[in-house]
Amino acid sequence: MSSTKKLIIVSHSFLLTAGMESLALEISGMLVDSVFTGTEKKLSEKIINKKPDFVIVDPESVSSNFIPFLRELNEEPEIIVIGLISKATNDNIISRFSHTLNKYDNKFQLIENLQLIVGKEVFTSENEQLISKRETEILRNIVMGLTNQEVADKLFLSIHTVMTHRKKITRKLGIKTVSGLTVYALMNNIVDIREVERHP
Repeated sequence: MSSTKKLIIVSHSFLLTAGMESLALEISGMLVDSVFTGTEKKLSEKIINKKPDFVIVDPESVSSNFIPFLRELNEEPEIIVIGLISKATNDNIISRFSHTLNKYDNKFQLIENLQLIVGKEVFTSENEQLISKRETEILRNIVMGLTNQEVADKLFLSIHTVMTHRKKITRKLGIKTVSGLTVYALMNNIVDIREVERHP
């Protein structure tokens, strides 16, 4: 099992910071350690001293000192720096980040992209081996928008069996809504975001 991963957020925008903190809460094993506005003196030194695993940086918040700030963080091999960008962000700024998140992506896209950046090891949670292969298969079809009857027809099961499995999945994971199951399935690579988007 992976230990907790520490995340630091650098942004002067309250809404962006709140959104990133909310996103981190969706990810098992990730903890928001600190939040900075970007105007603090000796900011890179303060961040490095906290020994975070990941730092999400809004370039607009450190614009006056961006290049030296980013260079100092990138010199720390244990820290992964993630740029929080948009379509309006200058290509020269984007190119200086090895990893980026688009601040205007939807929640599921942000979760998937952050998962790709931080790696699967962060997502090894208590629920990892809770559901069986058959339940995983049923969960996948539920998330793809199929009804109980459609899942039963596709997997050559009775509707009663599908409903029983569905109740077990809900009980084991402690998740009752389809949207919650979708987030779980995305975080555990049971479905791909592109598949979900094709099946609203």
